[in-house]
Amino acid sequence: MKLRLLYLYRNLTRNPLRTALTCASVAFPIMIYVLSMAVVDGVQRFLDNSARQLRLAVTQKTSIANPLPAGHRARMESLDPSRTRLVAVCAMRWIGGQRENDPVPLSTIAVDADTFVAAFPEQNLTPDEIAAWQRDKQALIVGRSTAAQLGWKAGDRVSLRPSVPPYIPLEFHIISTAEKAEDNITNFFRRDYLEDVLREAGMPEGVVTFFFVKCGSQADLHHFRTKIDELFAGSPDETKTQDEKTFMNEFITQQFDLPRNLTILSALTVFVATMAAANTMSMNFRDRIGELATLKSLGFGGRYAFGLIQAEGLALCAVGGLIGAAGPYVAFTHTALRNVSLPIIQSLEIHPVTCVRALLIALAIGALAAAWPSWAAARMRVVTALRSLE
Repeated sequence: MKLRLLYLYRNLTRNPLRTALTCASVAFPIMIYVLSMAVVDGVQRFLDNSARQLRLAVTQKTSIANPLPAGHRARMESLDPSRTRLVAVCAMRWIGGQRENDPVPLSTIAVDADTFVAAFPEQNLTPDEIAAWQRDKQALIVGRSTAAQLGWKAGDRVSLRPSVPPYIPLEFHIISTAEKAEDNITNFFRRDYLEDVLREAGMPEGVVTFFFVKCGSQADLHHFRTKIDELFAGSPDETKTQDEKTFMNEFITQQFDLPRNLTILSALTVFVATMAAANTMSMNFRDRIGELATLKSLGFGGRYAFGLIQAEGLALCAVGGLIGAAGPYVAFTHTALRNVSLPIIQSLEIHPVTCVRALLIALAIGALAAAWPSWAAARMRVVTALRSLE
């Protein structure tokens, strides 16, 4: 065992540059894999959270880009006047927005003030914040990550220019930075304030981008998903009703298709790492044919030669895999990067399970890269090998 370890150490340190480059060629693809899987896991976590909210998303049947009349809300509410099964209907209108002289886009949505709190309880607003929201028509709830990025705090007066018509700066009073909300990016303000601005500008009012419908149970979710579409069937503004998870998954797929694209990217990078490691192991084998032949002539069998090559491949890729897996985990868990906010998934969480999986992939790369050199070393004939060196 000591002889094997010594030989392995000598081989790894014989050409430090080649060793370092091989470790790097494995580390970077493994790092890309870990980050890609973290994003995929984040998207899945976001979708699972959407499913727990028991909400329906109601959009225009042909396209989400086409608006719906705000009056659809009253007709949907008529399906359950008691509000026991259909808890709340909240109309929403996306305006995007950005600050003056600041190109950074924001995610800002106008919502119905009277039903927003009931429809989105995961905002976890305090009683004082709810009272301020109901009292102040210019109230703005800012996502905590957005607030931290822009230096905003509760009590500030801010101005945002919508990314869609009317392009008129809107003045707000920040009443909360939603410290306990699950969504730490999106900003919410009252739709009646937007309606006032549109009316004063002489622009069309009374339309919304979509509705979110909070249901009382899973059974109610399935019931109203069909009832709402049946209610507006045959009208000029037919609807498409989906549960929130399906709606969000469809939106992500149409806009980014992150899970599929990142899975393909990670698979390609792992393939590239395998090719790079295999090339290194083949060069190492050709450089050491004489040494392996000498060892076999001294009585060390084919299994011994096979084990030496395999150990070297595993060691190289294990080091690269450890660097590639541990680097992102440390960076996004124990440094300032843990506070970075991303669209959709909010924050990037790298789980130890993902890192362990990445390390196992690195070891598999090492085994595959050393497969042919190991097999060739085990079957190598001493006389033939020594003769080829003449």
